[in-house]
Amino acid sequence: MKISIITPIYKGNKYLNKYLTIIEKSISKLPETEVIWVNDSPDVSLEYDETLAKKIHLKIINNKENCGIHRSRVKGLQEASGEYILFLDQDDEIMEDTLISQYKNVQGYDMVIGNGYFEDKNGLHDIFLNRYSQDFATKKTSYILIRDFIVSPGQCLIRKQSIPNEWKIGFLNNSGTDDFLLWLLMFNNNCRIVCNYSYIYTHKYTGENLSLYEEKMYNSQLEMLDILSKTETYNKKDLIMLKRTLLYKHNYKKNFWKETIKNLDIFLYNAIYRILWKGYRI
Repeated sequence: MKISIITPIYKGNKYLNKYLTIIEKSISKLPETEVIWVNDSPDVSLEYDETLAKKIHLKIINNKENCGIHRSRVKGLQEASGEYILFLDQDDEIMEDTLISQYKNVQGYDMVIGNGYFEDKNGLHDIFLNRYSQDFATKKTSYILIRDFIVSPGQCLIRKQSIPNEWKIGFLNNSGTDDFLLWLLMFNNNCRIVCNYSYIYTHKYTGENLSLYEEKMYNSQLEMLDILSKTETYNKKDLIMLKRTLLYKHNYKKNFWKETIKNLDIFLYNAIYRILWKGYRI
């Protein structure tokens, strides 16, 4: 197999037939692709059109208990036979040319980041507004001093052998940053990352309450920091700076000037990015 598409399914029966239809079109350009569903809702049996499923190489893993998205992705990874991995969410979409386009661009690299769209209540928007901003997503410093530049792993095709072992054992209980953790560990291992400027992915709108989402993400970030601090090989200077950035961005709304003065270097890096590039929607 060239590619394994891994998707945790959580009470997602309403998405499955559309998912299969989308995947079938993309697989037509790269037949050596398998799909692995990890059913993370043990109390719900998967319901889908088996006629559609027969058109693709589908494996199903049924978790005995709810494990969360991180553990479910790793379970799928353990069963994957592809050289490259696509972690795709149950409600997100790829294009007909996604697999072949990503596969061609990743050759010689550990990961390729594609462009695409993210959906909000106002409609669809470009993820990256220009190539300069997308190129920023290949730089470790951008993630340490600004944010996670990747909307979702569905944008990325990853060489299976390049996925760090630390990510396969250091599980997050609070969902939200397992992909951020993956990118940070890959950068720490000096993985080579390239851009595919084609539009190959759509991240769908969840309608989640923003304040609740931000608090959940912050709790996940704190857990991510704890995992990185226990990772002996992780760069300690990067960890200190990352912790400062996450704390600053969490606290500056409460007391902007006090927090900014304490973290002037982080503020200036973010300000320069916004002034010069203005290339990232969210």
